[in-house]
Parts: sequence; structure tokens; C-alpha cells
Amino acid sequence: MTFWTVFFGFVMIPIMALGIELGRYFYARAEIAKAADAAALAAAAEINQRIFEASGDLLPTSMTWSNAQAFASMNNNYLGQYGVNAVVTGITVDAGKDTVLVQVSANLDCLFPSVVPEVIVSERGFAEIRAFVR
Repeated sequence: MTFWTVFFGFVMIPIMALGIELGRYFYARAEIAKAADAAALAAAAEINQRIFEASGDLLPTSMTWSNAQAFASMNNNYLGQYGVNAVVTGITVDAGKDTVLVQVSANLDCLFPSVVPEVIVSERGFAEIRAFVR
């Protein structure tokens, strides 16, 4: 009886806790990826159409960053209830491939015990621009 008590206390319970924490981490990472994809689509929608039609250049407008951040925040419901905010950290426009790349990061410290070191997750979202014709 003592063996099983020690076995469950020192082996099984920590393994179960690790499994729960890893599941939480991967779910949070998927939420950040979802926010990055939404931000990329929002940023792609804000490409300056007049400049694109005239020269073929893909230039973001003044609303690109704010629109991308707004959509990243809207697609962050699960993490938002725990005080974790997805932040757009970079927007790159590739005129050669007609794509927009958006980098989104979040600090997940509040989801994990204090013994876990700083947990920062970064994900990238891609969007292809097909609405314009040169």
C-alpha cells in the first residue's frame, strides 16, 4: 500500500500535471496562430489599391497595423479571458509573391505556474493578395 501511495504521489500526479500543462500550451499556441492568420487577412485587405494598380507595388496604408491588431485581438477570445493579449510585432509585404506576412506574439506567463520560466509564443500568419489585377 505504501509503494502505491508513493508511486502515485511522486510519479503519476506529476506526469498528469505535465500532460495538462502541455495541452494548455499547445492550445494557447494554436490560438496565437489563429490570431496571426486573422491579422494577416486584415493587413492584406488594407493594401493601397491605387498605388498597386498604377505601379504594381504593394504598399500598406495607415490603417494596416491598427486593422491587423484589431483582428488579432478579436480572434484571441480564449486567451483574452486570462489576460493574455496577442500583439502584432511585424508586418512584411512581399510584392514579388503578392503576400503579406504578419508576426504575432503573446506572453503566456499567467497560464502556467510561477516555476515555469517566461513563456513567449510567436506565430506567423500569411495571406495572399488576389483581389487586385495589374
